[in-house]
Amino acid sequence: MLTEIRHAVRTLAKTPTFSAIAILTIAIGIAANTAIFSVVNGVLLRPLPFHDAGRIVQVWTATNDESRSGHSAGDFLDLQRENRSFTAMAGYRNAIFAVMVGDRDPQQFEGNWVTVDFFDILGVRPAAGRVFSRAQDATPAEPMVVISDAVWQRAFNGSQDAVGTRVRLNGEPHTVVGVMPPRAEWPEVSKLWILSGKPVPPSPVDVQGSNVDRDVRYFEAIARLKPGVSLEQAADDMGRVGADIQKRHPATAAGRRTHIGPIREQIVGDVRAALLVLQGAVGLVLLVACANVSGLLVARATGRRRELAIRAALGASPRRLVRQLLTESLALGIAGGALGLLLASWLVRLLLAILPRGVPRVGEITLDPFVAGVTLLTSLATAILFGVLPAIQGSRADAGAALRQDSGRTTSARAQGRAVLVVAEVALTLVLLVGAGLLINSFLRLQRVESGMRPERVSVMGLMLPQSRYPKAAAQTGFYRRVIEGLKERPEVQAVGVGFPGPLRGSNASGHFFIEGHRTTSRADQPFANLATVSGGYFAAAGIPLISGRTFTDADREDAASVGIVSAALARRYWPGENPVGKRFRFDEKDEWGTVVGIVGDVRQLGLHLPPPPILYMPYEQFPLPFTNIMVRGSAPETVVWPLVRAQITSIDPQLPPGDLSSMQNVINRSVAEPRFRSLMLGAFALMALILAAVGLYGLISYSVTQRTREIGIRVALGAEPREVLTLMLREGLVLSLVGIAAGLVGALIAARALSRFLFGVGAGDPMTFALVSITLLLVATIASYLPARRALAVNPVTALRAE
Repeated sequence: MLTEIRHAVRTLAKTPTFSAIAILTIAIGIAANTAIFSVVNGVLLRPLPFHDAGRIVQVWTATNDESRSGHSAGDFLDLQRENRSFTAMAGYRNAIFAVMVGDRDPQQFEGNWVTVDFFDILGVRPAAGRVFSRAQDATPAEPMVVISDAVWQRAFNGSQDAVGTRVRLNGEPHTVVGVMPPRAEWPEVSKLWILSGKPVPPSPVDVQGSNVDRDVRYFEAIARLKPGVSLEQAADDMGRVGADIQKRHPATAAGRRTHIGPIREQIVGDVRAALLVLQGAVGLVLLVACANVSGLLVARATGRRRELAIRAALGASPRRLVRQLLTESLALGIAGGALGLLLASWLVRLLLAILPRGVPRVGEITLDPFVAGVTLLTSLATAILFGVLPAIQGSRADAGAALRQDSGRTTSARAQGRAVLVVAEVALTLVLLVGAGLLINSFLRLQRVESGMRPERVSVMGLMLPQSRYPKAAAQTGFYRRVIEGLKERPEVQAVGVGFPGPLRGSNASGHFFIEGHRTTSRADQPFANLATVSGGYFAAAGIPLISGRTFTDADREDAASVGIVSAALARRYWPGENPVGKRFRFDEKDEWGTVVGIVGDVRQLGLHLPPPPILYMPYEQFPLPFTNIMVRGSAPETVVWPLVRAQITSIDPQLPPGDLSSMQNVINRSVAEPRFRSLMLGAFALMALILAAVGLYGLISYSVTQRTREIGIRVALGAEPREVLTLMLREGLVLSLVGIAAGLVGALIAARALSRFLFGVGAGDPMTFALVSITLLLVATIASYLPARRALAVNPVTALRAE
C-alpha cells in the first residue's frame, strides 16, 4: 500500500495541471459543504447548553386561526398550578433595561423578567455566584439579577467582584447574584435575568391603574417534563387544563388552545428548513464537482491505456489496478479536502458576517474538530465516488488489444462514461439554477412590495422609560411630549412622532372591540384589530398617508373624549362601502364610546410578505406606554439628525441611555434579510455548479476533438464544409445538454415543491423561471461546446493523416 501511495503521488506530480484542476474542483465543493455544515452543526446539531434539554418544553397558546400568543398572568398561574406533567413551569418576559453600575454612564441591554423556577428548569450552572432557585428565592427580600458574560465584560469591565454588587436597572436597585458563562444565554437576545419577587413578571401595560391579568398576554412559558411523562401525555394534560380555563373564563379564553413543543424546535423554528435546503444545495454542488473530476479521470485514463495494459500483461490483476487507481483518487480527495478545509475557515467567517439577524445559536457556529472530521470523511467518500468509474474502466484494459491499438483512439465505453457524467452535471446544475431562480424571483417581488410608508430619511429609535422614575402615565407622556416638542423646533427635522409597535416591528396587543350598531351573536363575530398607540405626528414622520378625516392633535389628551384612527383594511372590513369617520367604538361595554376621526393607509405591520392587518390607532396620551418608538423624518442627512435625537433625550434625562437609532430603510432591509440570504447563497451555489458544468462540457468536447482528429481530417479531405464539421462537433455537446436539461427538469419540479414555503408571489412551478433557466443553461452549454469545437476547423487533413 505504501508503494502504491508513493506511486500515486509521483503519477499526479507528473501532471501538475491536471492535478491542480482536480484538487481545486474538489476543494470548492468541499469548502462550500464544510462551511454550510458548520452552520448546520452549530444551529441544529450541537447539544443545547441545558441539563437534559430533551425534557424541556415551550408552552404557548393559539387561537382558532393558529395565531400564536403568550400567556396572561391568570392563565399562567392556572397552568402552573393545575398541570400534572411538569416538575416545574416558569414564565419570562422580554424588556430593555438601562444598567447603571455605580457612577458610570448607563448602558442598555435586552433582558427578561423571569419567575423563580426559570433556572431550575434550564439546569444551567453560573460561572460565578448562583442563579435563582425555589429553594432559596421563593420569597426574595429584594429584586435580584443574574447577568450574562457580555454584561459582566461591558458594564463591570470583567471585574471578579460583580457578584453581590448593587446595580440600578431602569433606576431600580437590584443585587447581582450570579454571572452566566459565555454563550449560555437564553432567550438568545437576553443579557440579564431579573427576579421581580412577584408570582409572575410585571405587566408591560397598566390599564386604569390595575393590571389586566386575563386579557393581556405578555409573557412566554417553559416547563420541564416529569420523569416518565411523554410529550404526547403532556400535550393531552395541557389540553385538559386549557379547556378548564375556557370554561371558567370564556370571555378571555374562548377559542384558545394550549400547545407544547420541544424547546429545541422552538429555538430553531423556521431556520431548520432553510439550512437543510442550503445543505442540500451544496451537496448538489459537490456531486457536480465529483462528476467533473470523474470525467477528467476517465479522459486521463485513456492516455494511460498502454501503461495499464503493460501492468496487466506483467501480471497485475484487475483488483490490483482498481486499488492503484483508487489510491490516486484518494490522494486527490485528501489534497482537495485539506485545501477545502482551509477555504472553509474563510467561508465560515464570511457566513457569520452575512447571516441575517435572528438566526439562533450563532455563537455555536465554528469550524470545530467534529466538522473537520466530517470534512475528512466527506473527502474520502468524494474520492471514492469520483474515482470508482475510472478505476473500473481502467482495470478492464485488454493488454493485447491495447498494445495493438493506436494511442489516439478510445473505446466507446469510455466515451459513453464521460457523456453520462456530463448529462448528470447538467441535470444537477439545472436543479440548482431553478431553485435559485425561484428564490431570486421571489425576493425581487418581495422588495417591490409597498410597505405603506415612505422610508426616505426616516429614523427610528426604540426607547423604554424606567418605571421607577416614570411610574405614572403623566410622567411618561410628559417625557415623550418634551422629546417631540424639542425636535419639532429644529429646522433639520420635518416631522416627529412616537408610536408602538411601529411599521414592520411586529404585532402589538390585539383584541376585540365593539362598534355602535354592529350586532354580534358571539365573541368570534366581534370586530377584531391590531392595536397601536401613536402621537399625531407619527403618520407624517412615517409617511403613512391620511385618506380621510384628521390625525391626532394636542387636544386628544387623557381628559378629552376618546378618539381613534382606523387603517383602510379595518375600514373595508367593518364599514364596507361607507366612511367610518364619525362612527363610534369602544373596548368594553362599560367604557364610554370613542369616535373614529380619520382613516389612514394600510401598513404591512407584520412583514412585507404578509397582507396589511386591520389596525386601530389610539392617541398615545390616552393610552400611554413606558416604551415606544421615536420616529423622525429629517430634512438633513442621518449623520446630522441622529446626534440631535440623542442630545434631546440626554437633555431631558441624562441618566437615560438613548436607544439604538436606525434608518427605516434598514428596518425594511432587515425584514427581508432571511430571503435575501437564502437567495444569495443558493444563487452562489448554482453559479458554482454552472461553472463546473460548463468546464465539464468544454473538456468533453475538447477531448472529443482530440480523439477524432483523424476522422475530421478525412472529412475535410473529402470536401466537408467547415460549417458541417462545426455542426458535427456542436451536436454532441448540445444533445448531451438537452438530455441533461430534460432529466434536470424532473428533479427541479421536485426541488421546487420543497422550496414552496419560502416563495412569495411566484409558484413552485413558475413556467417563466423554468424556461429562462433552461434557455440560460442551454446557451452556456452552447458556448462551452463551441469554443473547443471551433478548433476542429483548424485541423489540417494532411497533418492529421500523416500523424495517424
